[in-house]
Amino acid sequence: MAEIVLAPLLQVVFEKVASRVLKEIAHRCGFNDEIQKLQRALRMIQAVLEDAEEGQATDKALKLWLTELKEVAYDADDLLEEFTPEALRQENDSTFTQQVSNIIPSLNPVITYLRKLPELTQIRQRLDVLLEERSCFKLKEKIGDKDMKRGQKRETGSFVIEPEVIGREEDKEQIIGMLLLTTERRAGRFVSVIPIVGLGGIGKTTLAQTVYNDERVMRNFELRMWVCVNEDFNVRKILNLMIESATGRRCDDLLGMDALQFQVRDLLLERRYLLVLDDVWNEDEDEWDKLKMLLKFGAEESKVIVTTRSAKVAAKVGTVSSHPLKGLSDDECWALFKQRAFPHGQKDNPNLFPIGKQIVKKCGGVPLAAKTLGGLMRFKREPAEWLCVQESDLWNICEEESGILPVLRLSYSRLPSHLKGCFMYCSIFPKNYVIKKDELIHLWIAEDLIHHTEERKSLEDIGNEYFNNLLWMLFFEDVKKNDVGDVIECKMHGIIHDLAKSVAGEEYFVFEEALYKAKKLRTLILLYPKGDLGEIPTQLFSSFRYLRVLDLGNCGIKRVQNTISCLKYLRYLNLSNTFIEILPESICSLHNLQVLNLSGCSDLIELPRSLARLLQLRHLIINGCERLTRLPGNFGRLHFLQTLPLFIVSNETDLRENDNLVGLRRLKLKGELTIRKLENVKREFLAQANLVEKNLHSLELSWGDDHEGLNLNMNNDFICKMGENVLECLQPPENLKRLSLKGYPGFCFPRWMRTLILLGLTKLELINCKRCEHLPTLGELPFLEIIYMRGMKAVKVIGREFYGEDTRRLFQSLKELTLIDFPDLELWWSISGGKEYPSLVKLTINKCPRLLNLPQFPSVKHLELRNCHEALLRSLVNVSSLCILVIDVFTGQLVLLDTLLQNNVNLMSLTISSCPKIRYIPPSLGNLVNLKTLTIRWCEELVSLPLQLQNLSYLQSLEICECHSLSAPPQSISGLISLKYLSIENCSHIRSLPIGLEHLSSLEHLMIMYCPSLVFLPNEWQNLSMLRSLCILSCPQLSSLPDSIQYVRTLRNLEIHGCPGLNVLPQWIINLTLLRSLAISDCPNITSLPDSLQCLTNLQRLSIQECPRLEEHCKKNIGDGWPKIAHIAHIYIGSPELKKENVASSSSC
Repeated sequence: MAEIVLAPLLQVVFEKVASRVLKEIAHRCGFNDEIQKLQRALRMIQAVLEDAEEGQATDKALKLWLTELKEVAYDADDLLEEFTPEALRQENDSTFTQQVSNIIPSLNPVITYLRKLPELTQIRQRLDVLLEERSCFKLKEKIGDKDMKRGQKRETGSFVIEPEVIGREEDKEQIIGMLLLTTERRAGRFVSVIPIVGLGGIGKTTLAQTVYNDERVMRNFELRMWVCVNEDFNVRKILNLMIESATGRRCDDLLGMDALQFQVRDLLLERRYLLVLDDVWNEDEDEWDKLKMLLKFGAEESKVIVTTRSAKVAAKVGTVSSHPLKGLSDDECWALFKQRAFPHGQKDNPNLFPIGKQIVKKCGGVPLAAKTLGGLMRFKREPAEWLCVQESDLWNICEEESGILPVLRLSYSRLPSHLKGCFMYCSIFPKNYVIKKDELIHLWIAEDLIHHTEERKSLEDIGNEYFNNLLWMLFFEDVKKNDVGDVIECKMHGIIHDLAKSVAGEEYFVFEEALYKAKKLRTLILLYPKGDLGEIPTQLFSSFRYLRVLDLGNCGIKRVQNTISCLKYLRYLNLSNTFIEILPESICSLHNLQVLNLSGCSDLIELPRSLARLLQLRHLIINGCERLTRLPGNFGRLHFLQTLPLFIVSNETDLRENDNLVGLRRLKLKGELTIRKLENVKREFLAQANLVEKNLHSLELSWGDDHEGLNLNMNNDFICKMGENVLECLQPPENLKRLSLKGYPGFCFPRWMRTLILLGLTKLELINCKRCEHLPTLGELPFLEIIYMRGMKAVKVIGREFYGEDTRRLFQSLKELTLIDFPDLELWWSISGGKEYPSLVKLTINKCPRLLNLPQFPSVKHLELRNCHEALLRSLVNVSSLCILVIDVFTGQLVLLDTLLQNNVNLMSLTISSCPKIRYIPPSLGNLVNLKTLTIRWCEELVSLPLQLQNLSYLQSLEICECHSLSAPPQSISGLISLKYLSIENCSHIRSLPIGLEHLSSLEHLMIMYCPSLVFLPNEWQNLSMLRSLCILSCPQLSSLPDSIQYVRTLRNLEIHGCPGLNVLPQWIINLTLLRSLAISDCPNITSLPDSLQCLTNLQRLSIQECPRLEEHCKKNIGDGWPKIAHIAHIYIGSPELKKENVASSSSC
């Protein structure tokens, strides 16, 4: 049932009515009394609003009253907005008096405001009527904390019917494993608490019941107790229920707390017990501590299981990691569904099964949903009835008290009012939509769903808290984090999305037609999957004057009309990933705009010159706007601006403060910042951007071109010295996580990089710092995980300065280190006997031709050596930890490769490429029993592969490319029983495929490309029972396909290109019944298709190119072969110009 949540909206209206600006306007215009009456009416309604929102579920008249109140509140909000834009324009001025004088400088604004008085009076009168009606509902004022809702509580017990439990065997074994695990008892340590956390209805209680009743658990624990806690975490009640569960007798309710505690102590004393606390909601640690104190009296290895819907509760009470309970598979949900829908195993209506399997997909893996739907269908036996349920929304078919949505609604009802509004707003997105956290918070702010509660916190910080609270309650899932651990994306579980739509009703609606009738629309998000909207409909702006949110991202628009200026309430405008080149200046009259998202607008060449007029702008998102070469001036005026990912220093001659970095000084920027064209800073004082005071986690500083940096061929000492001074001025904040310097022209790095200031740094990039002779001190940075350095052309030695003074704990967190293009690097010091890089996992060395030595890397697993001297391998012969090895562009014979392979028997991936002198791969290759991927490319003189290749029984991918001296493939590959992918490409002397191909029973993809000497394919294919794709390209000597290919019944994709020796496509193709795609090109001697082709009903795609006679044979409607292919959905015949015509025509076939 839809629910009305008004508290956030009414709070917004009240704040606007109570604002100093509106009071001054009312005083000047003579309607003080009206404002005071409106304020009083709002205050009286706010006092009873909480009680009204709680009572709407059972009182239809009260819900109608709230509906009318909502309409009045929205009208009031819209009207009051018209009093504020001009005031907001002046909000950056120093005094309120200046604000007011600027707001009403003449008689004209007074007349404008007086014209609004009748509308204001009408709204106040409508509120007065609602105030009179409230007495009918006997609403009460809420004082202090929200009262606990007294709805019907869910009771659970430990009893379970095992055969009805499906799909939880693995979870059960994991929990039992934790229960039976013996752990070291430490002095004062509390009993182990194992939290099981998951959505309502996901099966937490059922899992706990199956564990509780397992024979192993029953034998292990002397005492077992089951307590259903619910929302009211009352320690007295819990202790009573523990005694009752353990003894089977009802506890005396008249017992005092002291006597009750002694009873529980005596009950638990020195006994190994298991306590299940089911359905816990309490987040108050003080209450939990009261219970925890008594639970310590049990024997060692006593355990507590807590089931909860809240990850926050699990984190607070758990002593071990939570066990997150995931959804069941569709098959498991289908089994549960059948238990209820066909209780006696009836199979009298098998035609209902396919429909039922589609219905089950609505469950989203939630067992209770499967049971509810199964019970609903139990007495329905007509296919039409089942189809009706299949096409209906879950919240419309499961509203009964015992259904899934009432169980989930309990999670919603526990939310405070401000979170309810934010949760309901999420219903505006489609199912499975990837929600970007920052965008969602910006939308909440634009819709006034977030309000200041603390002066020191920004709206975005409060919004982040709201998001985290919903995340803790599992309203979001599939969370994706960035490399500093912050959540950036998430999704809503399908059934949670159903709940959001259920409680939101028509508040947030997906329009399919009649869009323009919604005149008071506040949010419009166009989800245009094709991305080619082109022009914005001309009536869009004029039709929706009250829009707060307009999202046209990814719609493919190329131009924004000037009429966008009529959206005077607009706060959020998303034009990301569109083809816009220029924005109209009229966009700068949107004085309420808070968010302007232009990310991914790669065609955008400039921003409006008057952008600084958008004084309310908080987020200017211009990531990926690569063609932007300049920004408008006066950014310093945008006092609320927090997001500015890109700043380009102007090269104009004037030195006005706001056109240079000094304009950033007063901005409270957060997140990421890239500053380009720093060579345009001509005076040191103009670089005083005060970055050290900003809350940045990522900073990129760039001189010149991103790829090459500055052109410093000439001896320009001024540029170098200025670069050093500028970088010294741009000291970042201490909490910075990522730092990138590109094209830095100085000789040495600044003091703040040579001292331990950036202790929180996790990633550092130094690119094209061509004049720096020494690297900065990085070894003592405790959290540094990734170092990427490229184009450091003046560095000759990596010495002590790189490590720092304290050699005891060097690079303790470093996982990845990359050195590329160090042409003069000759020496890399080791200063602590091989302990400098204890955690390094990935090492890449590329284009370091003079480097002859490396330090020791005891834990490296991923090693890439490219364009280096072969002597470098001597430093690595003792490495034995490798899992991935890449050897690329070595001119020698790699004589040390054998030793390297012998010492790394756990290698899982090996790539050898561009090594023109290597003639043999050493036999030690056969010792790599764990190898899964082997790639050999561009080894011109390689003549053979070792016999030991067939020992690689775990190999899954083998690729051999551009090895022109290889006259024969491996003599036998029958031992490659795990091989899934085999590619032989551009090996000009190979005449046949390897012996033993027919034994590759795991092979899924086979590619044979550009093998001009290949004469025939093996005859035995019938054992390739997993082959899905076969591609033969440019094998001109090949004259036929082996007949045994017809037995490869799993084949789905067959491609034949550039094989003029083939004269016919065989009739046995009819046996490839799963074939979905067939492509033939440049096979001029194939003149017709086999008659059997029309029997391949699974064939969805046919492509015929550069086969003149075959194309004629397959001409639409007139070719002899057309009837054989007319059933295929997607047909591509002839030149690319004809493709569209063929696709269009084939879609109707």
